[in-house]
Amino acid sequence: MKIEPAGWPLMLAAVLTGGAWLAGRRVGLAPRWTLLLLMLACLCGGAAVAKLRTEAVSGPIAPTLAEPAMVEAWVMDVDSPGERGARIVVAPVRIKGLAPEATPVRLRATVRGAPPAPGTAVRLYGIMNPPPAPASPGAYDFGRNAYFQGMGGTLFALGQTRPTALPEPPWRVRMAMKINAARYALAQRIVARLGERTGGIAAAMTTGHETWIGREDLDAMRDSGLAHILSISGLHMAIVGGFVFFAVRLGVALWPWLALRVSGKKVAAVAGLIAVGTYLVVSGAPPPAERAAITASIAFVAILLDRQAVTMHALAVAAFTVLLLQPEAIVTPGFQMSFAATAALVALSEVWPRRIKEISAPWPIVAAQRLGSWLLIACTASLVAGMATGPFAMQHFNRTAVYGLVANLGTAPVADFILMPALALGAALEPLGLGAPFLWLAGKGVDLMLAIGHWTAGLPGAVRTIASAPAAALPVAFLGILFICLWRGRLRWLGLPLAAAVLIWPRPAAPDLWI
Repeated sequence: MKIEPAGWPLMLAAVLTGGAWLAGRRVGLAPRWTLLLLMLACLCGGAAVAKLRTEAVSGPIAPTLAEPAMVEAWVMDVDSPGERGARIVVAPVRIKGLAPEATPVRLRATVRGAPPAPGTAVRLYGIMNPPPAPASPGAYDFGRNAYFQGMGGTLFALGQTRPTALPEPPWRVRMAMKINAARYALAQRIVARLGERTGGIAAAMTTGHETWIGREDLDAMRDSGLAHILSISGLHMAIVGGFVFFAVRLGVALWPWLALRVSGKKVAAVAGLIAVGTYLVVSGAPPPAERAAITASIAFVAILLDRQAVTMHALAVAAFTVLLLQPEAIVTPGFQMSFAATAALVALSEVWPRRIKEISAPWPIVAAQRLGSWLLIACTASLVAGMATGPFAMQHFNRTAVYGLVANLGTAPVADFILMPALALGAALEPLGLGAPFLWLAGKGVDLMLAIGHWTAGLPGAVRTIASAPAAALPVAFLGILFICLWRGRLRWLGLPLAAAVLIWPRPAAPDLWI
């Protein structure tokens, strides 16, 4: 029987081991012992932080009722649609048959018809259940994910969603509903501008609402290896933050009076921080976006502190910060894949040869050289990132997009230089009625991306299904990837067999039936 450990022994162990490490450094203990104490302090500190986080997000869990229940709640946000219809996130005020202290803080409800906008008071009559358990041993645990998101259960509405009158909610709930209402209104305006198919993709990349994405397009994006573009994460934060950074820095450089009085690089870093924070709010702050925003913010803060932004040290600080705030992220595919890809790209940047700058070379030659250099860097970066995330994709999702490199190379220039910058400008100017030309340009980028995705997904053998390896294979692969990224010199390739553990590990025969 599984039990939850008490909190005070974990916190006491964290304090003692952390104090022992600090004392060891002060008295000049040998480096090997201080390193051992540091690792022990991190282990105990991580366990204590995980316990504190678990207690902080705990809340009532919906019971399995014998009959449908009447729920009166505030609509917090519009969620991604499910197989049975539109879904919304609600904050229950009253649930018939449940005491106030047993009422879940949030419910994910499947409703009939169009979802009501955030900020609406509704009455729902439906079947309520706790978050679902894994479909099979070792499968994705919906209940665990819902627990850390504050979701106390699910509700399947049996009738129409009806408006009702409710007392005014707390200020935090009101603020969240206002922000989500503005996000949803922006998503609706983008869809109205570009149409449901194109606008649905653009809205998902801007506000996180996937309500208008069709099943056929979603399957094509997954089979072509482009589904990561739909989820607001590191790629989006990097493009938006980087676009604002370079645009502001260029603007400062073009104004000589200002360029002589301020550091253009630091002003651009502040603008990048503001852009990342704004995008995080507009996206609804899903966990992947929060992690990406933390990582991007660490890079901009490093610039403000006159440190190099893209280093393994900065990546380590970002990972440490994410785990300090969200220790549950360590077992999620998004965290593992994003930091594995970033570490591999940082390692690639460290060994990539520096290009010799030409002196008075004809511009056609310079243009051809730079185009060839860009293509080589793009191909290599996509290949390295794909290989770093491959073990995690195979283990967690049991599938791999064979032509994902081709699809990503085709969409990279579109997404980096056209789609995301145009979306950012269009979304910022749309409330003023000035976003139409930028959204039109973004729509053309979305159409091209969808065309590449459908073409790639339709190629023979575009998707391969791979059974998960035993649980020990993924940590071994992670250690191999880490060794390749951190070690300097040719000996780093000794980690390659370990990195391929998920691919080459012998699988037991699949069971005929789960009971």
